[in-house]
Amino acid sequence: MHIDTTLKQVIERVNDLESRLAWQEDWLERLDDTLITQNATIERLERLCNLMAQRLGEQRESLESMQADSGDQERPPHY
Repeated sequence: MHIDTTLKQVIERVNDLESRLAWQEDWLERLDDTLITQNATIERLERLCNLMAQRLGEQRESLESMQADSGDQERPPHY
């Protein structure tokens, strides 16, 4: 009888461990999917940020060029 009880306990414990392992494998797979999605989002945001910085630089250069051009002109007498 003692052996049957011990065997049942071992079987229950193995089943519990298998269940936990399956849950952890599922959790790790979902975590991996989430990290892949986040990485793609971060890469897209980095490209967008770089593009915005580039365009801002171009606008700054254009504004400075316009200011330099207008600075060469003589001001009207009412200034």
